[in-house]
Parts: sequence; structure tokens; C-alpha cells
Amino acid sequence: MNITADLTSGQRRYGGASADERRDERRDRLIAAGMQVFGEVGYQQATKRLICAQARLADRYFHEHFDSVHACYRAVHDVACCEAAAIVQEAILNQPSDLMLRAKAGLRAFFEHIRDDTRRANILIKDFSRAGLTAEHRVSQQYGHIVDLLRLRFRQRCGDQADRIDIDLVITGSIGMVGHVAMLWMERDFQTPIDQVVDHTLYSWRGLNQWLTELAPPSV
Repeated sequence: MNITADLTSGQRRYGGASADERRDERRDRLIAAGMQVFGEVGYQQATKRLICAQARLADRYFHEHFDSVHACYRAVHDVACCEAAAIVQEAILNQPSDLMLRAKAGLRAFFEHIRDDTRRANILIKDFSRAGLTAEHRVSQQYGHIVDLLRLRFRQRCGDQADRIDIDLVITGSIGMVGHVAMLWMERDFQTPIDQVVDHTLYSWRGLNQWLTELAPPSV
């Protein structure tokens, strides 16, 4: 094995990788393994042994990064949230600056994302409450960037009236509804056409759009 000295950090390098790089690589392997295990057997059946076997790492490396299976799930959940948020955000930003068009595009992107890989659905939807994660955690991790976009949009739309809106309550309620729809869709084995799922979820955004119009009617 090639061992060299890293003169900038004082670390010894094995095969061209520093100790920090090898540690990061092990964490990435554990996250990928956790995605597989939690996505396939679920939060309640997942074990450290299964995750380490999937990652092909000894138990001691698990404890290098996580003090419990729950901590590993939270890390996996956060990664899955970031992936979903990036997909939704891209879909939203590819639409004109219109609440309904952006909501429809974002909903479709999310539903397609979980349908195309049920591991994502299990991690993001099915096991979310079983793992004891709070609504605040879910909003901040899964939709943080989108909430920021919506805050900006509400202020542009409502001006001074925007201060009357508790955006966190609005977004948490909307996300909760999307989560329940997604759960029912999963239980139906994704048999309901996605156009119907999107349209039947979009009604809340239509109501939100009407509410914003009432708060700040368009100038004539």
C-alpha cells in the first residue's frame, strides 16, 4: 500500500487519501447503505448490522459517525430531503413567476420523484412519523429553499399585507397534506394516475392563491 506524508495537514495518506478523506468516504458509504436498508426494510426493521453489511464496513466505523440507528436514519432522511428539494426547486424555477404554475410543477416533480424509487417514498413519507421527526424538522430540511422562494413570492404579491401571513403555518399545513396524499397513493401502489394525484392536491394551492388575492387584490 502506498503511504505518503501530507505536508499541509500532517496526516499520513494511504493510497493517495488522507485520514479525513477516508473518513468522509466511509460516511458516504454508510449513508448510501442506509438509503438502501431504510428504503427496503423500513425504519423499524433496520439495524446497525444490516447497514454495515450493506456498506461492507465493520461496526466500529458506524460508531465513527453515528451513535444510533436513529441518528443514521436522520442523516439519510436529510440527504433524501435535499435530493427531493433540489428536484422540486428546479421544477419550480423552470416555470414563470406564477404561484399556481409553480405549485403544479413542484407537486408533479415530487410525486414523480417518490414514485420512481419507492425507497425514497419509504424514507420521506412512510417512516417520517415512525422515526419521531417533527414537522418543523421536515419543513426546514425538505423544503427550506422552497419556503424561502414562497416567502419572497408572498412579499412580492402582498406587499405590506405579507406580515399578516404566518408562512410556516401555511407551508407546514400544505406539506402535511402532500405527505398524506403521498401516503395514500403509496398504499394504492401508485395506481392512481399522477395527473389525478397532482390535480387533487392542487386545490389547496388554489385556495391559497384566492386567499392571497383577497389579502392584496391586484391593482387596477
